[in-house]
Amino acid sequence: MSKGEQRTVTERENLGRRVRTFRKSRGMSIRDLAAATGRSPSYIHQIESGSANAAFAVLRSLADALSIKLIDLFEEPGASGKVLRRRERPSILHGDGVRTFAITPPPLLDVEVTSTEYPPGGIVGGPDYTHGDVREIFIVVRGTFLFTLGESSFELAVGDSLDFRSSVPHQITNVGSEVAEAIWVSSPPASLPAAPNAAEHP
Repeated sequence: MSKGEQRTVTERENLGRRVRTFRKSRGMSIRDLAAATGRSPSYIHQIESGSANAAFAVLRSLADALSIKLIDLFEEPGASGKVLRRRERPSILHGDGVRTFAITPPPLLDVEVTSTEYPPGGIVGGPDYTHGDVREIFIVVRGTFLFTLGESSFELAVGDSLDFRSSVPHQITNVGSEVAEAIWVSSPPASLPAAPNAAEHP
């Protein structure tokens, strides 16, 4: 097994362990979590055992069902004030080939920052994909994306950004021939419910 393959296996096992820990701490059975996420109990079991990759949308639904931030599913990055090298960032490889890296360590109540790498042709979201109603900023640091937001589509290159609300249907596609990367900023963290008056703000 190569180092890359071993890393992926370790990440899956860490993710499964954390999902299982959060589930049990909330007194939920595998069937309870499956029902809350709209997935089968066998699939939840595979995630917890580290034998299945979970797509980005699945991770979102798990975080929502467990009432945690998405970033809480990552391995702890370390103590506050410590430099976090790119190669040391905790990450999750989704079943769709997209990899998300933690940048802000939990707990951070008002903002969540992640870095996501998309393989050529990699897609996250869809015509009906939404999650909560929080403010998100998408910042391109490498490659070219087609970002579809509601009825509008934008081609975004390095240095471009898009500010939107997660309640608007959206889909992100890497339209380049190489791996593309973007920084996501969510406030409040995308896996937590927004404040009651959040929709009043731009």
